[in-house]
Amino acid sequence: MGDSDLLFIYGTLKQDYVQRALLGRELSGTPDRLAGHRKIVVTLGDTLYPDIEPAPGESVDGLLVYVNEKELHMLDTYEGREYVRKEVVLESGAKAWVYAAQHPH
Repeated sequence: MGDSDLLFIYGTLKQDYVQRALLGRELSGTPDRLAGHRKIVVTLGDTLYPDIEPAPGESVDGLLVYVNEKELHMLDTYEGREYVRKEVVLESGAKAWVYAAQHPH
């Protein structure tokens, strides 16, 4: 993708205080939906985190936001090794990045 990337957020990253702490600003965006997936909760260590997994016939509601390359790398660091960034196509037709847990549940 380019200098300004689209990111689909559905969990912790939707929280304003998390955005301010990580990026120094609040993200504004457009509601969108990821078809063929469902939102689940995974346990990493002693903490529960939102995640997505493939699920035909289901969808995940979220927000489509613009982030720059530096912010995307900051988010990669925040998500750590537990989450991987992958490209998806949303119901709107937009191609965007999304974070999902790296290991099967």
